Amino acid sequence: MEVASNPGIVPLAEALFVEMRESGFGSHCLTCTARYAKHLSDFMDREDLRVYDEMTGSAFLEEFCQTHHGATHQRIKLFIARINAIQSGAGFIAHRKLAVPAALPVKLEMLLERYRQYCAGKGNCETTVQRNEHCCRSFLKLLEDDGICDSDEITSATVSAALLRVTSVRALPAIRTFLRFLAENKHLECDYSFLVPHVRPPQPIPSVYSVEEIQRIEAQVRYDAINGITTIGKRDYAMLLMATRLGLRPCDIVSLTFSELDFKKEAIRIVQEKTDTPLELPMLPIIRDALLDYINHARGSHSNQYVFLSIQPPYSHVSTGTFSCDVRNAILAAGIDRNGRGVCARVFRSSLASSMVNDGVPYEVARQTLGHRDKNAIRHYAKLDVKQLRLYALEPPAATGRFAEILSGRCAVK
Repeated sequence: MEVASNPGIVPLAEALFVEMRESGFGSHCLTCTARYAKHLSDFMDREDLRVYDEMTGSAFLEEFCQTHHGATHQRIKLFIARINAIQSGAGFIAHRKLAVPAALPVKLEMLLERYRQYCAGKGNCETTVQRNEHCCRSFLKLLEDDGICDSDEITSATVSAALLRVTSVRALPAIRTFLRFLAENKHLECDYSFLVPHVRPPQPIPSVYSVEEIQRIEAQVRYDAINGITTIGKRDYAMLLMATRLGLRPCDIVSLTFSELDFKKEAIRIVQEKTDTPLELPMLPIIRDALLDYINHARGSHSNQYVFLSIQPPYSHVSTGTFSCDVRNAILAAGIDRNGRGVCARVFRSSLASSMVNDGVPYEVARQTLGHRDKNAIRHYAKLDVKQLRLYALEPPAATGRFAEILSGRCAVK
């Protein structure tokens, strides 16, 4: 196996190999890392570079991504992120490095931090706080691009100019609340929240699969689990049942821990990641059997607190992306016509809600089952209540007069 020879990358690559071996990465991952290190070494030799820095890594990435297939782009970016982290002394990155938040001037950063504390003090869950912070940070970055570094420099004109460049209408409510907060706390002389347009994003009807289709998907994954078609079949089957039978969110399934499973009382007790509220659901017999089958025969003896583990080192919990990819493969393998419907793991949540409301289950019961904190949240699924909506269909009145003549063809429309 070829290895890096450039003196600027050799010590960093060797340090990375040590970290990966200690973290339990297999020979395939090490081989790929060595290959990427050789590519980087050759690049530095061509450019006559003897010292590695982040600018070198960025230049290498730009050249590599232009000449190699897109499937390798994420892996090479992770490799460079790991090399950069070791070079800067930040430590080892086990997974893909998250995007670094945009830096702001000190005074704008202070405003954002106060708004974050305000949101947390109102009782917003951490996910909501982070989403609001992200939206407002992007907005403040637009203001900074126009030369604004302090709240005293914010005017109606600068706010309007920044709003014209906001790319997502979903960020507007957070920006409106942020501007109102600044005015109420005397950081701005005027309340510019009225400048933020009220745009309601489209609310598409959720993707729904019928009970028969879901049974086919479950049967497909169960067949793979029983016959060992895939090494992760038992894990995927247990995770799938928790989505189809209980309607749990993918993020709550992948982060499930043993402390949240009560096999004696056959219950599952979690704190939902999205709403930060507790939820208790019954551990149905079919789910209990699938969990025990996976834990006893496929999971291995890992001491990790998470139930569903990845098959790649360092053996942390499965990602939501992996789970959704497995769901997509199961839907396609079951031979189900998508017909424009989604294929991610969340479709089973809306499918369960649809099945419940169409079977006459009260909306409040459906809301509690899905773990919604907002009592009006379940109204979104009223669009799926086809049987109930048909009861309120009105018979159109008979056409009379000129309108009746037009419909019958006796009179032309002028």
